[in-house]
Amino acid sequence: MVPLFVRWLHVLAMAVALGGGALAWGVSRTADAEATLAVATTYELAFWGALGTLVLTGVGNLGALAPAIPRGQWGGAFLVKLLLVVALALGSVVRSAAVRAASDAETPATATLERGYAATTLALTMLVALGAVMAHG
Repeated sequence: MVPLFVRWLHVLAMAVALGGGALAWGVSRTADAEATLAVATTYELAFWGALGTLVLTGVGNLGALAPAIPRGQWGGAFLVKLLLVVALALGSVVRSAAVRAASDAETPATATLERGYAATTLALTMLVALGAVMAHG
């Protein structure tokens, strides 16, 4: 029962991260600076909570496989996924700093936020694809 709960929590956290990123990207493309910053500020809180949940539940899911962690193509996909998660986290620190800077600016640069949310959404989509490949071979 616990492994199933952990998997569902993992999927829910990814839905929050990816769905919120897509929403923030869409809003940053179409709305004014005030609405963009409101959505961006809310998303940053949700994103970091979701990322923490994804990392914890990802470790839990991996622990369910131990000690028989597959090698070969699955292991290669897993390594790529880990590297992409690290890149996402580092890029997200920059994105969060850009949101903070835009919040403090008299004229916020929402084009920078749009690029940040586009990159976040793309990276999360790639992580979902890798997860599907790893889960289903």
